[in-house]
Amino acid sequence: MDHFRHIDLKTLTEAHTVPCATLYMPTRSSGADDLQDAIRLKNLADQAELMLADGWMRPPEARDLVAPLYQLPSDRAFWSERSAGLAIFLNREMLKTFRVPISLEELVLVNRRFYLKGLLPLLSGADRFFILTLSQHSVRLFEATQFHADQLDVEGLPQNIEQALHLDDARRWSQSHSATTAGSGRQHSVFHGQASVSDSHKEELTQFFRMVDSALVPVLRNETVPLVLAGVEYLLPIFRKTCRYAHLTSTALTGNCDHLSADQLREKAWPLVEPSLTAGRRHSAAKYQRLAGTDKATDDIQLALTAAFEGRIDCLFVANDQHIWGNSVDHGRVLEINPLQQPGDEDLLDVAAVRTLLCGGHVHVVNSREMPCRKPLAAVLRFWRTQEGQIQTAHWCLQ
Repeated sequence: MDHFRHIDLKTLTEAHTVPCATLYMPTRSSGADDLQDAIRLKNLADQAELMLADGWMRPPEARDLVAPLYQLPSDRAFWSERSAGLAIFLNREMLKTFRVPISLEELVLVNRRFYLKGLLPLLSGADRFFILTLSQHSVRLFEATQFHADQLDVEGLPQNIEQALHLDDARRWSQSHSATTAGSGRQHSVFHGQASVSDSHKEELTQFFRMVDSALVPVLRNETVPLVLAGVEYLLPIFRKTCRYAHLTSTALTGNCDHLSADQLREKAWPLVEPSLTAGRRHSAAKYQRLAGTDKATDDIQLALTAAFEGRIDCLFVANDQHIWGNSVDHGRVLEINPLQQPGDEDLLDVAAVRTLLCGGHVHVVNSREMPCRKPLAAVLRFWRTQEGQIQTAHWCLQ
């Protein structure tokens, strides 16, 4: 599986070399559908070649551009890491592939921009969260959704307190002491922190967790989704005091979690984050319905697209199973809307959603049944224009 992040969104939206070809397809993570997925990808590559040769470039150039796609079906290493969906972005300057944990509709688009709406749920936080397992001998970070979890490779993440702090064996053994079991006369070893933590060892744990936090900062810097802690109970308050991530959940998974798999952790952590994740979407939907019909909300694609480019959308809902085909210019003015897709058309819902996300707004990509209105788009504005053309700020959106 690959990870689609904000930096990838930025890279793809800044791709100015046209034409841009986008290919989406659902895939099977493993099993007997290997050949079927390979055939499906070859068929999509054939479609991309025909579309590129239809007014964008000469047929030999189109054939050369898509040539790397025909090599993927025979790449066993590539297919062995499949997940639920495959997204491919191709132009003269780049070829990027993302094997993602969400199913994607099968499509091929060629126009001035890459089509990104299908991948936005991976960034919008609709059901994304993180899990961090903590112990003195293992630290792991997982990215998860309701249906999938995957361990992240975090550069510089310390794994062992002894190695991280350069503690020798003598210092390590000094952290335990001999105690007498009442009434037994026998000696047993008690590690400081199982019931209580000595001041010196607490300081070592604090130092170790600061190193963990420093390694996490580059990964979590632009994230706002929940992070669930998992570990022995006495360690978690110490880490909370050192952690700079602002979205730790108040509840945690307690106990020794080092032996739990990614899916086991996901199953245990999902009930802790599900209420807050779905509550945020319900709150946004209720806000739209409360403001619908006023100048503080809109379901009109032209008004929404202009507001998105001006950074005026606080929250946007778009339907993942519908499209508004047409063309727009870079500042958001719609040039045309077509009832059926025409060559070179872009999905205006995609343009609005990507621009809203890049400008700091919240985006919910949902099924049509979950839309707060009967249109495929619904936007709540953080500020709006008066009849005199002045911009008014919605203070409640900024809180």
